Amino acid sequence: MLGRRSALWRRCERIASTVDLPDPFDVHALFGGIAEQRGRPIELIPLQTRPGAPCGVLAATDRADYVFYTRDTSPLHQQHILLHELGHLLCGHAEGQELSDKVAAMLTPNLPVELVRRVLGRTTYLWEHEQEAELVASLIVRRLAGGADPLRSAFGS
Repeated sequence: MLGRRSALWRRCERIASTVDLPDPFDVHALFGGIAEQRGRPIELIPLQTRPGAPCGVLAATDRADYVFYTRDTSPLHQQHILLHELGHLLCGHAEGQELSDKVAAMLTPNLPVELVRRVLGRTTYLWEHEQEAELVASLIVRRLAGGADPLRSAFGS
């Protein structure tokens, strides 16, 4: 188990270290740079979400990648949600995933779930994918904090 966690940590550190962070940092500029590098658009779409709905969703289509995120939270939380979804994108989690009914209904409540699933296609993840995306997001935040552990710095330990 420890070896598996170490391998996950190393993989996520490698991914996070390759991200070109804009200076000054702006999460929208970050996504613009990633889109340019990948040669495909990434659209960031704020949504009003319902209680119990995911805070963020990555949906990949043939034309573009779409990152949906809740607008009903603080800017700092929105930034972390976006970095988490970026983690999914950088780790390749958008490939071959099925869109859940819950997510389809959240994204477009006035359209039939089957239509949304056909258009957007892929957005649910395995638990391991969630851990990996969260770790990539946290490692990017650590880089933004100058390499310091943000939790340790915040609590003075």
